[in-house]
Amino acid sequence: MAPRKHVGSAELLRIEQLLRVMSDALALAQTLLSDRLEQEQAAALQKKMRPVTTQPPSADVLASIQDIAIAFGEQLSHPDRKFSACWRDLVKARIHHRIHRAGRAGAAILLRMIEEPDVFIDQKDLARSAGVASKSPRVVKVYICHLRNGLEEQGLPADMIETGRRSYRLRSDAIPQIMEMVTSP
Repeated sequence: MAPRKHVGSAELLRIEQLLRVMSDALALAQTLLSDRLEQEQAAALQKKMRPVTTQPPSADVLASIQDIAIAFGEQLSHPDRKFSACWRDLVKARIHHRIHRAGRAGAAILLRMIEEPDVFIDQKDLARSAGVASKSPRVVKVYICHLRNGLEEQGLPADMIETGRRSYRLRSDAIPQIMEMVTSP
């Protein structure tokens, strides 16, 4: 039997760090895979349901868009900026519809930044707001990237979302442009 080699504390720390990196990478891969599958399913469903001729938006869609615009105006005038659950759900759904690549979690992250403009919000708080399954707050970085790309695709500047030290913020001057994107038919 070979003698056991003593493992030093520095080596144990290195092993622990490698395991943590592996765990974070696995969580990120799982999140990206689930988002990709969700996007492909939505695209397949949309392709399957796409009408042959283009039609104007239905009255229901226009009514819900108008509801968002009215509710947003009311929420902005509210002194403590407590956004209602109904408004939050409507805006998240419209963000997800406009920036589909960001997914529901990305929409929740953008909504959280809309609610607190010009304030750097920690990655952990954004991950919690989005309901991200991963324990790693670095997963938020992927959603921010998707949001920035989606904003650019909508003709808006990506630098609306600023990066801080392990945090992100939305510039307050960007909110009218984002709400215009969200409320347009």
